[in-house]
Amino acid sequence: MVESVVPAPWPATEAVSGTVPAAPWYGSRRLVAVRRRVDWALILGSDTPEPAMLESKAPEELGSLIAAFDELSRTDDVDSMLRGAVEIALERIGLQRVGLFLLDAPRNLMLGTWGTDLERNIVDEHHVMYDFGDNDKECFRRAAQGVPFTIIENCPIVLQLPAETRVVGRSWVASTPIRSARAAMGMMFNDSGTSGEPPDPSKQARAAILCSLLGTVLDLSHGQAAQARGSRSPTGHPLVRQTVRLLTKDPSLGGKDLAAELDISLSRLARVFKIEMGMSLVEYRNRLRLERFQVLLDAGGENLLAAALAAGFGSYAQFHRVFRALRGTTPRAYLRERGHWARRHSRT
Repeated sequence: MVESVVPAPWPATEAVSGTVPAAPWYGSRRLVAVRRRVDWALILGSDTPEPAMLESKAPEELGSLIAAFDELSRTDDVDSMLRGAVEIALERIGLQRVGLFLLDAPRNLMLGTWGTDLERNIVDEHHVMYDFGDNDKECFRRAAQGVPFTIIENCPIVLQLPAETRVVGRSWVASTPIRSARAAMGMMFNDSGTSGEPPDPSKQARAAILCSLLGTVLDLSHGQAAQARGSRSPTGHPLVRQTVRLLTKDPSLGGKDLAAELDISLSRLARVFKIEMGMSLVEYRNRLRLERFQVLLDAGGENLLAAALAAGFGSYAQFHRVFRALRGTTPRAYLRERGHWARRHSRT
């Protein structure tokens, strides 16, 4: 492993092996000089497993989880927020082991942040990375189709130690995409370590909701998508950051409600939001509501009206109009296709 100085801006060439200089991720003050490759092919060689992907879902109460994340989202430090998300996954959801990776799209890499050891202690994993590969892309594709997490069997169970990656067994790993209304942000991985416990569908559903909330706040507060679009402010305008935090907490808020809460005119809020985010406030709010609808539907069954109202829509008519405009189909047609897709792919 060779020490390197953190470059600025991003390096023009892609990394293919070994270690590469790592830049801080979108506004984080955490500097990492060197990351170690942890791709399966490099760790296991010819013994790399063939994954078998499964998925499942179950209903669960969401109030305490959303309240915990609302508290967490008030921090302005991305690294503290990510560590706090791991704590919520362990303590509020009850996952056995968790690791958070963030997508560095320009270099096609997944960058480690925080994880856990076999004793469920939170450990620093900023020194590891791997290529954003086909398994990750498939998980994001499934998420876009309405499957918020994917269980992958026959995976290596690893410990990320300071000087090595140690394989301690093989079992299932759950992969839950972290997405916003606009962009892919990263992935939460969780497993049961060496305990042999099977995945818990209710816990995985809550983990998917946590990842949805995390993606929304990361997108705005730390500007991944804004930076990719060439926005003037990669960390986000204060008005826009406050607006998204308000919408994350209560997606039913309208433009006038938001403007009154922020003590500015609606026209100024709409103008600043459009400049900074590259889309109108109404479009962003509608996309956020649809993302929330999809997660709530997966966590609570197939009641379209209940999920739509809980996601912030004022009526079924409003929900139906927005859904058809953004998804190009009706909600019930989507629900039928979603059920067919999940049944067909659950056998893979």
